[in-house]
Amino acid sequence: MPAWACTVLAAAALIALAVLVVWGAWTSPHRLFSWGMYSGSSKGFLWIQHEGRPHPIDIEQLHLAPGSHYLNIPELRRLLAQADLDTPLSGLIIGSDGGWQLHYDPATRKLRLARLPTGQQLRALAEALREAP
Repeated sequence: MPAWACTVLAAAALIALAVLVVWGAWTSPHRLFSWGMYSGSSKGFLWIQHEGRPHPIDIEQLHLAPGSHYLNIPELRRLLAQADLDTPLSGLIIGSDGGWQLHYDPATRKLRLARLPTGQQLRALAEALREAP
């Protein structure tokens, strides 16, 4: 095999690897596969009622680090136990394991969870965002 053939094969393999990485990292709502879908990440959108309207909760109220890129159910339970929140909290957690709708009642210190139907996470988030100020 000539020396230039090894260089061409290495370049082709590198290009194929780059294409595969870009393809795997690209996400869209209707795409069936993305590496990001299986990364274990989940995002939370939480709000409280303020003057009769939903208002996104401040990260300081939950002691959530600004650099935090995930929020899952066990983490939310831990944060609620530490925050001693005195106002009802509602929200959504959408992640690689599906989506959850939640409501926290500070009087009983109970967190109620309901799994969002498969494929309805984005619709539920869009509706919640329409109601937010």
